[in-house]
Amino acid sequence: MIENQVGKRYAEALSDSISETAQLNSALENLKALTQAFETEKQLPRFFAHPAIETKKKNTVVQELCDRLEAGQGIRNMLRILTERNKILFLKNITDYFEDVVDRRLNQVRVHVQSASPLTDANTDHLKSALNRVLGKTILLDVEVNESLIGGIQLRVGDQVADGTIRNRLSILKRVIEKEEVA
Repeated sequence: MIENQVGKRYAEALSDSISETAQLNSALENLKALTQAFETEKQLPRFFAHPAIETKKKNTVVQELCDRLEAGQGIRNMLRILTERNKILFLKNITDYFEDVVDRRLNQVRVHVQSASPLTDANTDHLKSALNRVLGKTILLDVEVNESLIGGIQLRVGDQVADGTIRNRLSILKRVIEKEEVA
């Protein structure tokens, strides 16, 4: 799809233009904040998609957004180019791909953790160190409490899921019982 090609191309170009780790993380945070603005303020995508609005006005809005976020020059330049080429509506795809590029460059992986109850700092540290040993990368945890899991935790790394929740075990047990009743 065109969104993916645009996202990859601009994400890689932005990554190539940034050499320092701190700037890389800052650029990612700026992109996430801009993407959030586009998702929460429904007028922004309509404004940028409207063909009758001059590019100069669109660039002015981009500069104001960048000023509020104190965005770096690389982000500003990319957003200006996206605006001029009518590609700014692909910002979410660019942000997603840029996050992947940053993770690869910094040898890190993002792990989404759902647990039935809040994890203690000790549990979080233990989980990070265990995942670090298994994956061999720096672990970035995104922890979420989901009481419907009843107990246990669920880990999501990319498109892989490790589900050690009681809800999942009960679901498996239910399928086994239904299968035996049919047989």
